[in-house]
Amino acid sequence: MPSSQRNTFKKSERLCSRILMERLFQGENKSVSSYPLRAVFLPVEATAQQGVSVLVSVPKKRFHDAVDRNRVKRQIREAYRMHKHELVELMEMRGEGLLLAIVYVSAKIEDTLYVEKRLARLLDKIAAEL
Repeated sequence: MPSSQRNTFKKSERLCSRILMERLFQGENKSVSSYPLRAVFLPVEATAQQGVSVLVSVPKKRFHDAVDRNRVKRQIREAYRMHKHELVELMEMRGEGLLLAIVYVSAKIEDTLYVEKRLARLLDKIAAEL
């Protein structure tokens, strides 16, 4: 399996920088939805950020128990891991970086296959917007 097609989700692919998070949510970001998910994204120059950096958020307002929030985050990360390749390749071809936040907006835990289908649709919408 080529290294570009490996289904991994490494620390380097996660959005951890507070400065970049503020830039993502304060800047001229774009957003798309595919219920139960919403994505906020911002293309950036390659010097600021390499590749696609992802932040997964499940609001405490909707899921009070950490166990439930962690389960939903795990579902989203797994779905992203399986479907990220097209978006990553697009950003590599363009020579840009992408800041991406995936927010869970539903108040109930959905089935994993449903979340995976919706995330795949969400990533397609993001690629079309870019």
